[in-house]
Amino acid sequence: MVLAYRVGAKLRDTDTVQYHPTGAAYPQQIIGLLLTEKLRGMGAQPVNKDGEAFVFPLEPRDVEAASFIRECYVRDKGIVTPTGMRGVWLDTPMIELKNGKGTIEKSFPGMFRMFQRFDIDMRKDPMLVFPTLHYQNGGVETDPWGRTNIDGLWVAGEVSGGVHGKNRLMGNSTLDCLVFGRRAGMNAAEYLKSKPAQGKLSLEHVKTYTDMLKKAGIDTSRKAPMLLPDYRGKAVLARMIDIF
Repeated sequence: MVLAYRVGAKLRDTDTVQYHPTGAAYPQQIIGLLLTEKLRGMGAQPVNKDGEAFVFPLEPRDVEAASFIRECYVRDKGIVTPTGMRGVWLDTPMIELKNGKGTIEKSFPGMFRMFQRFDIDMRKDPMLVFPTLHYQNGGVETDPWGRTNIDGLWVAGEVSGGVHGKNRLMGNSTLDCLVFGRRAGMNAAEYLKSKPAQGKLSLEHVKTYTDMLKKAGIDTSRKAPMLLPDYRGKAVLARMIDIF
């Protein structure tokens, strides 16, 4: 997306960041980790600190996430963690009450084992959740083949102002990338075939660019693009998840 912006690709007004309602809010080591919507789909109900169900669990992501934020910071009905973060309970034990004993281990084996490492049994204990940064609904305008208004520039996926509008539905990101990534690649290949040969292909331009950076004294250690803030903080990132 940064490349497209810099070269002047035309943008739509659909450039938004999507929040997923259920990101882990505790324990500290996995704050922000996505907890799938399938949990709510199988019966887990969001509840506040008083045990009250305050939102229908299958609302669209933006409605669900907004409800969590309002419950924590407007109504002051959230649960505060030892580090000061707020969240709401996701009543995962409801899954087994509705679907039978063993459902969680069968349907969410990886998540079940991960929380067990922190002595949390999601069959018996609710999980603490809060909206987490999840997806960039980009705003670069394309045609049906991923072609932008810049000659020789195609985009697909999160960068494009494509099929999602301002609220992407679950699972559509993979479909978007596969369909429009393939279409953009095919169209770019046809474009190159129509152009005269530019000599023998090489990566010499990469070496030239690297040399130019060194001569200019530019620090190349920074990773880019940095589109989203690091919401977990250095203290959390410095800690490792205990596997054994």
